[in-house]
Amino acid sequence: MLIAELRADQAESQSRTKAEVECLMTHRLMILLIALMPLEAMADDSAILDKDFALMMTWLPGIYDNQEQVYFEDEQDVADTLRHERVHTVLKPVKLPRFGDHVFYLQQYVNDDPAQLSRARLYVLNPDYERNVVAMQIYNFDVPELLADVHLDPTQLAQLTTDQVHTMLGCEVLWRRTANQFLGQTQRQACTKMSTESAEHTSINRYFLLTEDALWISDRAHNETDKPVAGQADRVPFKHRKARQFECWMTATQRDGDSTFRRGLTVHDQGGMIWLETEEDAPQQVGIKLRNVRWPYGRNRPSLVLYAHKPDQDKAVSYAWADPSAQRIGINLRWMQASCTLTPHSVGPTQ
Repeated sequence: MLIAELRADQAESQSRTKAEVECLMTHRLMILLIALMPLEAMADDSAILDKDFALMMTWLPGIYDNQEQVYFEDEQDVADTLRHERVHTVLKPVKLPRFGDHVFYLQQYVNDDPAQLSRARLYVLNPDYERNVVAMQIYNFDVPELLADVHLDPTQLAQLTTDQVHTMLGCEVLWRRTANQFLGQTQRQACTKMSTESAEHTSINRYFLLTEDALWISDRAHNETDKPVAGQADRVPFKHRKARQFECWMTATQRDGDSTFRRGLTVHDQGGMIWLETEEDAPQQVGIKLRNVRWPYGRNRPSLVLYAHKPDQDKAVSYAWADPSAQRIGINLRWMQASCTLTPHSVGPTQ
């Protein structure tokens, strides 16, 4: 009887010990899994960021213009103080290893006039895994006029050093993907500079939106009391649309009945324009303008439109239109003809 009781006690003790061991092992396993979860999540975030960054690198480069924004602000009689000036933007990747692996040259001119250079910068972008963002550092050229149109000959940048550009601490732009677009902005109040006029600090806040076919940019400056001192009064950004390039031929009738013909002319579909001058005494001019129109209101359908122009006339003398995805468009007015074909990889300066 005694022996049987001892055996029962031993079995109960062994069972309890086994249960305690299993409980302890389960507890330790749970701790290990919990500890590994952030690492697994970090690995997933890094993979997602890498994929988003690769997509961003394919979307960002290109030629942009806010011609449509300017046109429809005029059509809607937007107040002069709220209108945007026309800005033409070039964003092209350049090889500058001393700055980073992903460097873009940005150039902007205003009023459809390449001589009115308004901005030249370098954008250096890299994935930031700790903050799970794409970080963009902006470099300004000390003498931007000397580097005008270097996107046409990037070798001019080969000797560029960090001493020839400057950047501002705290002014990096942090990009995050939201649905099918990328949103970028500086950290509020982090980017500041001292005003030479008022001897007070000015906060610069930059905002970006990037999609497959658009780039919106907004720069706003506030003083120490958060009063706006620069930027659009209504905070509406510059809405640039990515341009497609076309190669065109044109012909115009001379006074003697012969024709002047040109081919290999390059133009973009965000308000790009070409002028042809006839080969005769007292030459005549005829121009074409190409727009990919998207009405922001009403029921009109988006259209690719080719306009014919004469000098000193604001309105086109005639126009033709096609589907916005069309790869070719032409016009024939007898006294002039033109045809433009989509050539995304065409070589040559854009008018």
